[in-house]
Amino acid sequence: MHVRRFWSLVVLSLAATSLPAAKGSNDGGQGQDRKSRIGFELYQDYLIVVRGSVGPLKDLNFLLDTGATPSVLDPRVKEKLHLATAPMDIAVLKGTVKGETATVPSLQFGPIRKDNVAVLIQDLSFLQRGLPVRLDGIVGLDVLGQSTFVIDYKSHEIGFGSPSSMSDSIPFQIREGLAIVDAFVNQAQVHLLVDTGASSMILFEEMRDPASDSKAEESPKVIGEFERKQKRSITLRLGKTKFDHEVAYVVQNRRDAGHNFDGLMSPIALGITRVAVDLSQGTLAFTRKP
Repeated sequence: MHVRRFWSLVVLSLAATSLPAAKGSNDGGQGQDRKSRIGFELYQDYLIVVRGSVGPLKDLNFLLDTGATPSVLDPRVKEKLHLATAPMDIAVLKGTVKGETATVPSLQFGPIRKDNVAVLIQDLSFLQRGLPVRLDGIVGLDVLGQSTFVIDYKSHEIGFGSPSSMSDSIPFQIREGLAIVDAFVNQAQVHLLVDTGASSMILFEEMRDPASDSKAEESPKVIGEFERKQKRSITLRLGKTKFDHEVAYVVQNRRDAGHNFDGLMSPIALGITRVAVDLSQGTLAFTRKP
């Protein structure tokens, strides 16, 4: 059976159970150009939720997550659409979990639409403890990346198309559909997944000897069962930009997990207020200006 690697759900579950009660923010999305800018709700100060549609179903709640691919739908949506599914194993940090795949006729939010979208079907109820709204799906980079987009955390808007000038810009590579940037953590080179669905900087550390610890051998029963090992203060460098005294959490993972990055980079955790992703040019631009 094919194994699909899907990491953001793991991190999101940690955030949903460890952060304080959610607070919604409704900026209304009253941009001057409604075709190129839409508003979003910001929960827990980092989770981006927009309204969208899947096929004929309207007014659904989608979490936007650059660290996710493919996109995900909750089983409730699958049942309403009577979708045919196929089983799939999903690799997580400490093993695999069972999931399903399906194809939806269309997925749309704001001006972004994609037809015949392959999605994962996965129960998202583990996120509900941290959100006052029920999530119907997660829109990943497979859909979101069809256009250059700019996330503005201050105005609670997403813009589509060429962004205005930002103070910093670095290249990234696409690996298995995910945006990976080169960075330095305490002068050691690392590869980090750009993940708006993460509340913190996460660094992976291999388990020393899984065979010697029976608990380490066990696969989680649900997505998201892993432990933050410890908190560290780090210096991070992205291109020419240096972030001092940043907090990173170290998470153990299996040697055979198969991912090709060393951790997750959360823009909001670094104090980034605007971030632009351009898949066609392979560039990530950002600013920390208020």
